[in-house]
Amino acid sequence: MRLDSIVQDEAIRSGEPRVEGTRITVSDLKRRVIDTGEYPHIVAGEYETSMVELFSALTYYYEHRESFADRERTAATERRDGERY
Repeated sequence: MRLDSIVQDEAIRSGEPRVEGTRITVSDLKRRVIDTGEYPHIVAGEYETSMVELFSALTYYYEHRESFADRERTAATERRDGERY
């Protein structure tokens, strides 16, 4: 698996970067492994993905972490604004 196996398509998962051939987003894997500290091999098994795919996705996250942080800030603002209405 190469990093170019991380793809985006507006028709799938709102265009979020994901593992090619799946609906598993980089953010899905990042949340489970980085944010919550779950064991990578368990997460990979539950998503039925290889460790190579999982670590490629995490590498992609680290190489683009500022854009992920921007997306998370935007989503948080939209949620907060939506709660106000």
